[in-house]
Amino acid sequence: MEHPFVFGTAGHIDHGKTALVRALTGIDCDRLEEEKRRGITIELGFAPLTLPCGKTVSIVDVPGHERFIRRMAAGACGVDAAILVIAATEGVMPQTREHLDVLGLLGVRAGVAVVTKTDLVDAETLSLALEEASEIIRGSCLEGSSIIPASAVSGEGIQLLLRKMEELTAGFPPRKAEGPFFMPIDRVFAKKGLGAVATGTCYAGKLASGGEVEIMCAGIAAKARSLQTHGAEVKTVSAGQRAAVNLSGVSVSQIKRGGAVCARGAFTPSRCMNVSLRALAQAPKGVAHWQRVHLYAGTAEINARVSLLKMEDGKKNAVIAPGEEAPAQLLLEEDAVAQAGQHFVIRFYSPPATIGGGRILLPNAVAAKGRVSRKKKAGITEKLARDSSPQALLAAIIHDRGALNSAVLFKLSQMEEGAFEAGLKALRANLNFYGITAFGAGRNFICKDELERITSSLRGFLLEFHKKNPEAAGAEGEKLYAKVYEGRGAEKAAAPDFKDLLHTIAASGGLEEVEARGKTCYRAAGFTPHIDKKFMFIVEFIQNACEKAGFNFLKADDLREKLSEAGVSVSPAQIKSALDYLHENLNLKTLEGGALFPPRVREEAVKLMASLEKTEGAVTAASLRSAAGINRKHSVAILDFFDAQGVTKRTGDKRILLKNMN
Repeated sequence: MEHPFVFGTAGHIDHGKTALVRALTGIDCDRLEEEKRRGITIELGFAPLTLPCGKTVSIVDVPGHERFIRRMAAGACGVDAAILVIAATEGVMPQTREHLDVLGLLGVRAGVAVVTKTDLVDAETLSLALEEASEIIRGSCLEGSSIIPASAVSGEGIQLLLRKMEELTAGFPPRKAEGPFFMPIDRVFAKKGLGAVATGTCYAGKLASGGEVEIMCAGIAAKARSLQTHGAEVKTVSAGQRAAVNLSGVSVSQIKRGGAVCARGAFTPSRCMNVSLRALAQAPKGVAHWQRVHLYAGTAEINARVSLLKMEDGKKNAVIAPGEEAPAQLLLEEDAVAQAGQHFVIRFYSPPATIGGGRILLPNAVAAKGRVSRKKKAGITEKLARDSSPQALLAAIIHDRGALNSAVLFKLSQMEEGAFEAGLKALRANLNFYGITAFGAGRNFICKDELERITSSLRGFLLEFHKKNPEAAGAEGEKLYAKVYEGRGAEKAAAPDFKDLLHTIAASGGLEEVEARGKTCYRAAGFTPHIDKKFMFIVEFIQNACEKAGFNFLKADDLREKLSEAGVSVSPAQIKSALDYLHENLNLKTLEGGALFPPRVREEAVKLMASLEKTEGAVTAASLRSAAGINRKHSVAILDFFDAQGVTKRTGDKRILLKNMN
């Protein structure tokens, strides 16, 4: 009976972890020639264990040497319960303590301590070792756990240990196979006739044979050709199981330990994660702001910087002191993928030593910039630490990004569709509580402080725009979008439908919508365009000059020269403002190439085309060119313009007049 439960060994080198696993399972987890030659565990080992009740669970055997702590962390990351191994011959040693710290930081809260090699010591030495074991687990993640003396040689304590392990599995409810499939890779190898195989402990979700997956963070799509657990082929694997996934279309060189096999399209690579970070009480020093560390998350080892989010004003040397916990960001030097709620460990970059860890609360965060941003993101992280419900996670993502649409929210949530919709429904029912506004038929979301920031930014920009362009009816939405998201890359990429956002702000009285230049423009509430005499003179001059030129089209560059000849000095900006006014209010159009095309000349063009159609049956670029006395470039531009306006219809190289145009 396959039972989704994983035990992991822990303890100092040469304390008998592998021998104990062999006594329990009959399997030697030291499979490498070097391991057998040197007599130490180097790589992670895995074995199935059938308990007295008939349930089959998994055991992960980890290296005990300090140089292989990264492999120990990789093996311990998915375990449900620990087997802390302490040799009676040596008692508690440095890696005993460090492994116990790592277990606690990775969220392991159950297990058993085993004092091994009892066949090699006398009663007094064994008593001292048992006392030491009792002391080290006191106050740790294994506090209250049973302590069992055992010998892999004589068999002492093995049956008692098996019964205790059975009790531990019975005390844990089975893991729920919720969420998209996520399996950090701890081993990769090639199998003859099959190809690449990746193994790991399934963290979440379920995968069926033939299912589509993605190798993160390599970005490689593949299929699960076949699945195994404990050497037996199965149709599905799910959370809590050890699994071997045979990947089709992938070579061993493309994947490595530290990556993950994930449901395709469900996870987003990240280089910034919001975390709750705890410094170990026994750490030699605290975790400093901007400290470079080794990050262990899942089976990945990544270099990262710690960015503290709660920093006293004016204090540069911020630190999380030993024993304290605080919100922080981990800024990674390469892409990684993680789940919300996943545990992690950090170690000093140099000299290597475990200093802390905690939980990843927001896997795909935006890096904080400046004091105000840090304060906001600290609040987001602390709220998530208290409430990690689906709706709270969705609210945190919205606050972190400021504003975004539901499609981006779904992608960043890394939830299954059903869970996402349920969380979104709960969020919509409590928008005020979470300080969020929905708009655009509920497809977009914005936190209220971001709405205030954008509204204030728009007011300021529009007032300045009106000052420089008093005659303009309003500014186009594209200009406002560029202003609001200037220098805000990640937020800009996830921005909601900006037109919906502007409409929402206008509905609240923050600005006004007006129709100008054939599109919706925006102006400050209460603003009325102001037109001075010189400006109107320039407008009328341009209008008259364009009409007088007829089919000898003028361009914007020609207008300054003509105004100068009339004794009027103008800047390019004034010409542009006048042309904008003519486009907005007097129906001026511009042909492809920049030729100005006023209403009166358009009327003449339509009359000319009607005459050509009457006499020749249709209009061509050549006939229009000849009749109007213009070049081919302008005749083609005129016909393309009228095609787009629905005045003419093109058939081959001919046009048929459909309607007149004013």
